Amino acid sequence: MVATLSLPPALDAIGQTALAPTLLSQLGSTVGAEHCVLFRFGKDDLDVLGFASADGTEMARHNSARYRREFWRRDSTYTDLKSRLCGYKAVVSCLAAEQISDQRFRRELILDQGLAGRALIVGERGGRLYGLSMFRGNAAGFFSADDRAAIDSMSDLLVSIVAKHAETLSQRTSVSQLLSSVAGLESAFKAAGARLSERECQVCARIVYGMAMKEIARDLGITPESAVTYRKRAFLRLDVFDRGALLRRLLQ
Repeated sequence: MVATLSLPPALDAIGQTALAPTLLSQLGSTVGAEHCVLFRFGKDDLDVLGFASADGTEMARHNSARYRREFWRRDSTYTDLKSRLCGYKAVVSCLAAEQISDQRFRRELILDQGLAGRALIVGERGGRLYGLSMFRGNAAGFFSADDRAAIDSMSDLLVSIVAKHAETLSQRTSVSQLLSSVAGLESAFKAAGARLSERECQVCARIVYGMAMKEIARDLGITPESAVTYRKRAFLRLDVFDRGALLRRLLQ
């Protein structure tokens, strides 16, 4: 019987730093993985989305940094997997140390780290490529045939989890950038399609930014009464009643 991943813990950890350790815990139970790294592959760069080592070392972190910096562009296994992609189906490579043809890669990222080899999953979601590497140490030995079958059976699910994780992280970054600038908030309200006047956009932006009405009036060079009037008009147009509802309306 092929082992399967327990979904709830992994899904609950999407968008959090706990995702990689949570996935590793699940992968350790199912296929004996001891280290894992989550990736988003770009045309000119590689984003490391998470890493974890079950033994408490920094091996996964150090290996992922070196892989990104020195090896991924020359990684023939990744290139081969990318060329085999077709639609939603992820592709998998499981190579024991002696099967890795790049001698420097094999020595520095596998043998010197006491690893028995690497399993690499690559898949496409929404026009972007995502991947997950997992490793076992020499003491445990390389993944068995049953382990490799389980990795293949879980590959589509794992790629989808990594892709959703990346999307969630990107959304949080975008929201953080949006909230960090009054000018950015003004532009967002102007683009929101609610037909707010320029002054209403300015007032709403400052409300979301966290300014009090007196501060908004001083900042815009208007009276507090005028600031309140613009707020009332904007809230009516947007059908909101407070700052929290205004922010939710903007994000929608």
